[in-house]
Amino acid sequence: MKNKFIYQSEKLNAARSSLMAPHPAGEVQGFTNAFYNCFLAFDRFNVDDVKDDSAREWIRKILHLIDTTGLQDTSGKGLWQVRAEQMSLDEKMEFSRSVDELASWFDRNFWQD
Repeated sequence: MKNKFIYQSEKLNAARSSLMAPHPAGEVQGFTNAFYNCFLAFDRFNVDDVKDDSAREWIRKILHLIDTTGLQDTSGKGLWQVRAEQMSLDEKMEFSRSVDELASWFDRNFWQD
């Protein structure tokens, strides 16, 4: 079925849009919004349903980079915001690149007739 992953495609495109600079609410909020969309895309999702090795690797990178295990939110702003604030430049680049590549992959494979 061509549109099997249409929901994932929509959410990854929303995440990619959040990462486009400048974000009206700032870079941290852009990453926080992108984390949420990626979470929605892959919540209860079996990565093994994707048969492409590169796409599976991008999914794993994204899930790793949005992971908040071990973080504490003492200010009440939310763990994804804490994670976004703590990301290194390399992590931001890796996350953005993975979201962009995976969104493009889904576009090529699931939106075209």
